[in-house]
Amino acid sequence: MLAGMSSPIPSRPVRLLPDEVANQIAAGEVVERPASVLKELMENSLDAGAGRVQVEVRAGGRQFIRVLDDGHGLSPLLMALERHATSKLTSSQDLTRVGTLGFRGEALPSVAAVSRLTLRSRTAGAESGSEVLVEAGSIRQVREVGCPVGTLVEVRDLFHNLPARRKFLKSPATESAHLAMAFLRLACSRPGVAMRYQAGGQTLYDLPATEDLAVRAAALLGREAVGQMVPIEEVSGPLRLGGLAGLPSLSRPCLDQVYTFVNGRHVRDRLLLHAVGQAFQGLMPEGRRPVLVLMIELDPGEVDVNVHPAKVEVRFAQAGLVHEALARGLRQALARGREAARPASTPAPDTVPDWINGDQEAPAPAAPGLGPRPDLPPERPELPSQPPGRVAAPWAGQAPAYTPPPAPAPDSPAPTPEPPARPLPLFGPAGELTVIGQLHGLYILCSSPQGLVIVDQHAAHERLTYQDLRQALARGALPRQGLLAPATLELTPQETAWAERQAADWLRLGLEINPFGGRTWSVSALPAHLAGLDPAPLVRGLLAELAAAGVPPQTPEFMEVGLRSLACRGSIKQGQRLSPAEMSDLVARLAALPPPLTCPHGRPVLLTLTRRDLARHFKRTPEALT
Repeated sequence: MLAGMSSPIPSRPVRLLPDEVANQIAAGEVVERPASVLKELMENSLDAGAGRVQVEVRAGGRQFIRVLDDGHGLSPLLMALERHATSKLTSSQDLTRVGTLGFRGEALPSVAAVSRLTLRSRTAGAESGSEVLVEAGSIRQVREVGCPVGTLVEVRDLFHNLPARRKFLKSPATESAHLAMAFLRLACSRPGVAMRYQAGGQTLYDLPATEDLAVRAAALLGREAVGQMVPIEEVSGPLRLGGLAGLPSLSRPCLDQVYTFVNGRHVRDRLLLHAVGQAFQGLMPEGRRPVLVLMIELDPGEVDVNVHPAKVEVRFAQAGLVHEALARGLRQALARGREAARPASTPAPDTVPDWINGDQEAPAPAAPGLGPRPDLPPERPELPSQPPGRVAAPWAGQAPAYTPPPAPAPDSPAPTPEPPARPLPLFGPAGELTVIGQLHGLYILCSSPQGLVIVDQHAAHERLTYQDLRQALARGALPRQGLLAPATLELTPQETAWAERQAADWLRLGLEINPFGGRTWSVSALPAHLAGLDPAPLVRGLLAELAAAGVPPQTPEFMEVGLRSLACRGSIKQGQRLSPAEMSDLVARLAALPPPLTCPHGRPVLLTLTRRDLARHFKRTPEALT
């Protein structure tokens, strides 16, 4: 046998696994982390018709999770601990029309197999309740107790009998964020149920029952975000759509705040996300994602929820029809919602693209779910007409005006010349590049002895800004500018957990944030080059990008992601007009950089069309090259 190859498995008779091993295998599919336990227990409470659900967790859920409800209770109690014991299905036909959140009968026995579990319940017709104590799947005690109608489940010492699984749990702060998010998703799916959430002895959420989804969604997204959302109420094909959609001004760099619910079940489905992307195509800048709480209702017979152990994925019988109906219905709802949200003093546009009203297909996206802003004027060449030093910035407030570095004072000593960079700059003296003008508010056209050079103004300035920030960080920390009045913003549970972990590292990046009570944080200083920007989207964008990168704080990779994000936000944007002097200064600084000339994200900064390229295209004779 070759070295490194394992020996063959000896022949053994086939036999059934012991119940203890089978339960642990099932638990591994259903119980991924403490948040999985909370999700399963709360789903049981909602399926039991609870009008109030109370949750308490400690130490990120690994030490203690308790769910108490006033539903119709469990009977017989011991049967609920048997695998595949359920009151929600009676035949195989019921699997084709699942109308409840749970249906497999796996949650309670799976949780009991990996914890110390206390189960207490009483039905409305019983004089007393019953209580069962279970440890690692073994029943330790059964007794009658006095208790109100409903069910209480306490889970202690999760994974105490599986140290390998316990070792892979994240920090208490991270697990707490997942727990809070699991609670809020279910709370958002059932606004008519009152819910309370306690963590570490503190009540973080006390949500009264309400018929207004916006009131409940404010706990999930924050009041400030919900204030920038419009309601959705639409019937499209087989779908009934409801929920809340953020206006284009409320956007994110990733899909972390797109919540989709199918028949009251929170799911993560690529088909739905793609349809959402098509619906928002052209409504927000490239690279941005919507904020959305989307409730989708359709015939339970048209959706299969039995495709994932954790029931977070679904399969549609008519996937193409669902995709088309969702994209069309959401576009129609957005068109009406945006019109209703338009201030009275703002004139309505003369024409609305046909695809917004669902009459035609949306243009193919340049990137998933993204597209150019429809409110920008048609693209056309822009030649510099402003006097030197004047900057017209149609997107004022999105990026600071580009300011060339100040010239040294006449009486200041000449700086000590530094050795030339290696490799040598791509161009020779800056005079070899002559600025012609600005095109589409994005590109700077330059002539050179070799031909035509097209510079992406955002990518070029981003590269220069990144280089300056990196040098400042190497000296210790980025310079920061204190705010006259600290700005406050309300974060989601996940954002709160990230902020707690990253606040000290953000200080090195010039951003000073501090807890202000609950999930509210205050921003007291910004990086100096971002002074004047709105702190709220800046902080949220940084949180999302650093979390999406998946790199731990206090590492060079974390700082690298932060530098790239800050450089992008501090650079001139598409549509920002530059004066001839500003364009010339930007090109001169760019020409002095060594190759390769790319932005921090790897995109090219310039394109060169040589004289030979131009002559070949226009079918010129070789004399045109001289």
